[in-house]
Amino acid sequence: MIEIVLAFREPYRIVNPEHGASSVSLHMTRPPNQPEEDVLIETDIDPFEVLDVAPLWRSVTAFVLTLPLTLIGVAGIMALTPFVVTYFRGLSPKNKDRVAHFLLFWLMLGTKFRIKVIDHNPSRADHAQLYIAPHICVMEPFVLMRVLGYIRPVAASMSKSLPIAGKFIEASDPIYVERGKSTRTSSTPTVVDQLRESIQTTSYRHMIFPEGTYTNGKTLIEFKAGAFAIGVPVTPTIFHFPEHTPFWNREESSLLTQAYRLVASFVTPVTLEFLPTYYPSPEELADPKLYAHNMRVLMSRHTGRPLSDRSVYDSPNYKQDVKAP
Repeated sequence: MIEIVLAFREPYRIVNPEHGASSVSLHMTRPPNQPEEDVLIETDIDPFEVLDVAPLWRSVTAFVLTLPLTLIGVAGIMALTPFVVTYFRGLSPKNKDRVAHFLLFWLMLGTKFRIKVIDHNPSRADHAQLYIAPHICVMEPFVLMRVLGYIRPVAASMSKSLPIAGKFIEASDPIYVERGKSTRTSSTPTVVDQLRESIQTTSYRHMIFPEGTYTNGKTLIEFKAGAFAIGVPVTPTIFHFPEHTPFWNREESSLLTQAYRLVASFVTPVTLEFLPTYYPSPEELADPKLYAHNMRVLMSRHTGRPLSDRSVYDSPNYKQDVKAP
């Protein structure tokens, strides 16, 4: 189920440079250079700690009673798998949107995700091609696609090995990120180059998690500047999990355990919030680190989540990804 709320308020204002300095729409003026005293910096909170995890046996009742819904969702996905894996890449953008909506209906049914949407933009047409969001769980890109349609993802190369999900990720024509490897030659385009070209040459939506890894959502870890080196507007996006935070720390649990936690519930509510589309200033275009910092501060102010001194390199998931075989 998807509930849509148009919350047309202005937590900040943003300038659209395409309109020129003299033509500014209601939702498009830049925020003034505010001091950062109102932004909390928290170094004691562990952003990678798994919190409020109940023993697995406590969710057996929910798992059993909702098993028919889970099986129906799995059956719907499996029925579509041959078509998606074989033909999805060749579909037109509109048909990709239709297939993504339909496919993700079955996934949300099976996992019992209930989605509420809050959009601070006048319409979807005011969204940028690039969405950025703090990252909590593997389901977030699928929630976004259920609401918007097809999104060309940027995915860690290890996702190819995920059972079932890896096939769908591969079919979605992602831009892969090789973590901890320096095999790129001077003739090989970087992820930033590929993403910039895709935005410039297609109408596809794209999504990046600038933290570069999952966190428990209690703080905002450092944003990597690469996502902002593209130099394009972004639509900041927040995923709120009011009841259960499905954060996955691979040191704490296996993929099977995480999958069980996702389906062993009567409902998992998630609120998807789109902040007003942000158009970078000339200073931010010239300095991706400044752009990344300002977006992290903006999201901190909006969500109340403090800034952390941790980064992706402190994440146990990242360390497993780059671990030598």
